Amino acid sequence: DEGAPDDCEIIAEDVTAQRASEDNLRHLAATDALTGLANYRRLSETLESEIKRSERTARSFAVLIFDLNGMKRINDTYGHLAGNRALCRLADIFRFSCRSIDTAARYGGDEFAIILPETGAHEADAVGRRICDRLSGDLEKPLLSVSVGVAIYPEDGTTIETLFQAADRALYRMKQPQTIV
Repeated sequence: DEGAPDDCEIIAEDVTAQRASEDNLRHLAATDALTGLANYRRLSETLESEIKRSERTARSFAVLIFDLNGMKRINDTYGHLAGNRALCRLADIFRFSCRSIDTAARYGGDEFAIILPETGAHEADAVGRRICDRLSGDLEKPLLSVSVGVAIYPEDGTTIETLFQAADRALYRMKQPQTIV
């Protein structure tokens, strides 16, 4: 009892609103404003994390790169609002086609990527085909199509740069007109 204070004062502050604001800022920093998908920053962070995880577990993962075909034509013919709507329609198909562990991102203009953890080439090709099929079933105008390129870690690359380069090469091979001999 000796030396103990006669009374004490408690100060409490509700930080719920501040925490919600901080969470919102983190979300905005990692999300594409138009489509609601991950942005390039979050895509890069997820790829770095997936590379480290795959180095530890010796399991592969896939990177799919998508390019919305004819985006300039859509913007020129239907207007930029229709072009924005086209990007959002594609983003919706990605959300519907991906597992909860996958990361779908818009990383520039009409370019998108999906990271598929613990996925090999066969399964990644199936996801790409499924997305193309769902997009072809979307009858809203303008009709949309995508080109897709696939890269598998570690077979096609072991860094973000080499994986994107391999997926880009595969995407542009898909875009090349096929010649029949």
